[in-house]
Amino acid sequence: MGSGLLHAEDADNLARIHVEAIGGKMRLNLLRSLRVNGNVMIDGRYLEFTLLAQRPNRIRMETRTSEHTIVQATDGVNPPWQMDPNAEPLAPRIIAGKEALEFSADAEFDDPLVDYASKGYTVDYAGTVTSGGRRLFRLLITRRNTVAYHLLLDAETYFIAGKEAVRDMGYGREVKIETWYEDFRPVGGIIMPHRIKVLADGKPLHETVLQKVDPNVPVPAGIFTMPEVALKP
Repeated sequence: MGSGLLHAEDADNLARIHVEAIGGKMRLNLLRSLRVNGNVMIDGRYLEFTLLAQRPNRIRMETRTSEHTIVQATDGVNPPWQMDPNAEPLAPRIIAGKEALEFSADAEFDDPLVDYASKGYTVDYAGTVTSGGRRLFRLLITRRNTVAYHLLLDAETYFIAGKEAVRDMGYGREVKIETWYEDFRPVGGIIMPHRIKVLADGKPLHETVLQKVDPNVPVPAGIFTMPEVALKP
């Protein structure tokens, strides 16, 4: 029992230290919106994207290739949606199932350790690991209706260095997904990663580079809401 209490206390302290390390609650609360321009390398393809995020859980992502543009968004209340903004006629559709759960979770403005209890997360200390010569604290993150995963907290900087999860591919097959966060820089007084690498069973899956991040940008009204498309008579 004593060991369990110690681990729970460790998890809470680690979350608190992490929040202070990335800038503190006051600066976090002053950051209300972000606009991000960047690119993703996936399956040998180069994609550009523009992301607009607003506290607490609104996000709009526009991804562009040489042939297509796709918009995905959520207003934080209704189900997430997506569409091709160049299609005639416009045909927005609801995102459903696991994809919707993952998209909505990714839409949260702050990382899971910021005010985790009020957001419905449980954080448990799960020991330490070593990766690339770095000592990392391992924290188990659980929440109702979502798949549990581990966050890896750098023992020197207290930044979130990585994330470990298992993805169910169906038919009894599971894939280990690792996400690694690098190139930390300040944005509006908050430290954020600007390079994100994702591996599936140890093999590179995709890499995201944030080229420009603008804090507290104006947010147009209705930008996160799914467009209403009039039906032709």
